[in-house]
Amino acid sequence: MQVKSARGWRIVVLPFMLSLFLFFLSLSLIYGNRGLAAGLDSSWFWQTEEDAAMGAPWQPFSFPETPPIDSKEDKVWLKTTLPQDIPHDASLLLQSRDQSFEVWLGNTRIYHYGDLQPSFMSYGQRWHVVSIPDGSGGQELRIHAYSASSYSLGYFGQIWLDSKVDQVLRIFRQDVPYLMNIPLAIFMLVMLMIYATSPAAPKRLYKSFIAFMVAFIVWMISATNSKQYLWDAPLFWCFLMQLAEYLLPLLANIVIFQVVGRPYKHMLRWTVLIYAGFLLASVGSELLGFNGMSQGRVWFYILLPVLELAALYAIGRSAHQGNMYARAVAVPLIFMGGAGTIDGIAFFRHEYMLEGYVLPYTTVSLCIFVAFIVFHQIKRERTLMNREAGLKQEVNQAMERATMDTLTKCYNRNKLETILAREILLHRNDEEPFSLLMLDIDFFKRINDTYGHEVGDEVLAGFAQTIRQNIKKKDLFVRWGGEEFIILFRCAGEETMRIGERLRRKIVDTPLHAGQIHITCSLGVASWHGATDSDTQLLKRVDDALYMAKRTGRNRVCREPRSNMHWFKNLYSDEGSE
Repeated sequence: MQVKSARGWRIVVLPFMLSLFLFFLSLSLIYGNRGLAAGLDSSWFWQTEEDAAMGAPWQPFSFPETPPIDSKEDKVWLKTTLPQDIPHDASLLLQSRDQSFEVWLGNTRIYHYGDLQPSFMSYGQRWHVVSIPDGSGGQELRIHAYSASSYSLGYFGQIWLDSKVDQVLRIFRQDVPYLMNIPLAIFMLVMLMIYATSPAAPKRLYKSFIAFMVAFIVWMISATNSKQYLWDAPLFWCFLMQLAEYLLPLLANIVIFQVVGRPYKHMLRWTVLIYAGFLLASVGSELLGFNGMSQGRVWFYILLPVLELAALYAIGRSAHQGNMYARAVAVPLIFMGGAGTIDGIAFFRHEYMLEGYVLPYTTVSLCIFVAFIVFHQIKRERTLMNREAGLKQEVNQAMERATMDTLTKCYNRNKLETILAREILLHRNDEEPFSLLMLDIDFFKRINDTYGHEVGDEVLAGFAQTIRQNIKKKDLFVRWGGEEFIILFRCAGEETMRIGERLRRKIVDTPLHAGQIHITCSLGVASWHGATDSDTQLLKRVDDALYMAKRTGRNRVCREPRSNMHWFKNLYSDEGSE
């Protein structure tokens, strides 16, 4: 139990420590080497459009927080004074979300974005570098902003005053967390896609998790600042980012649905349906021009911790019942659910806007779940491979039993038919590429009658063992039936004759049944003779050759007759000629 506890503790602590390391490393890169940067943190004032038209006095507010504007207002003026000493080639770096605005220096408009009126799908999220003319130190800076969202109106985050080169460097430094985590997420995605092709992979789990990883990568890319250099399309990027933002918890809960125990799937089904309904309603109202995706984020971030706590409960109960997948998915859920909640709070309190989000730092926690499912898939594949190897071995053994004679350990007729057909197919037009040697124990019936069938079986097994020890493994040794055997040699008839004679002498010199029984055998030889030959004719000829060996005195080797001639090669005949 202590070992399990320690392992569980490490699973939570290691990602947390690595996430903290990446977080502080990113902060050091973001905030280090700032150069001459200065924030416009002097006194700020605001007034509504109506107050500005009436010449009402300006009201102070705490920058960079939003001014206390009534939710019915959609336009606001902000004002501050530039420092006396500003850098050469000075510029302002600010970020807008769902806002159109103008920047005025004195009575001169030096920058504008949008046309300060309602726009289809709002104005997206974008950073801006506003050039400040030389000699503008100490002048009044005013910003005239429009937004349909009360949460975005008048909020620009921290506004930086610096040279243009340093502003660009600052933009890229703020992307460090994304640039570190996007490759890691892509690597995990590719690995998942590779393993998902395996027949042993849990397909539904892989598909849902791959969809989640795609949405997460899209979200991180959309959240970067440097994407604007690739394609300056704030509406597209904002829509894509918000769409991925709504999709992430939906897809995460689909993944969780795949791993929790059956009693808790009903609860996860409801969380998935709520997220899906919320997504459809937000996208639909956005497409109808009601700015639904931005306005819906209020309720979205209120629902997020509630629904994720429900998912965490289902995971906890499943893990308590021994569900290892639930234990593994709990780690990224805790980290990513917590980070998403923090980002939601920061969104409404207008914090961390320019510096980025916390969510990318939790990418490493996904490695726990990815490593777990890949590890278990490898184990499953090994189990299946071992099972397949076992089944193949059983099949081979069954096939071997089907083609093997149990008494003599020789192959049976089925094996000979298969091998003979293959040899004929390979050497159909060749002359004597292989030959058959048929053996028959002489006077075997006398052994059975004299000693009994048990001794007869012992003689058969001993005979087969003697022959097997004196031929090569590649030679096919077959029990043809009773006391008859056939050997297929891949050589011509003359060579087979010599082998047959050697085997005949070996049988004569090898007593059986504890040395009490001496046997002899008769042998016949026939070879394949090309395209005009057939397996039936070949077997008939070798049988005739064996018959001739028995008829001419037994214990001898005879060869098949030549074409149109009743001729046998008989090593023991007085004629001795062909």
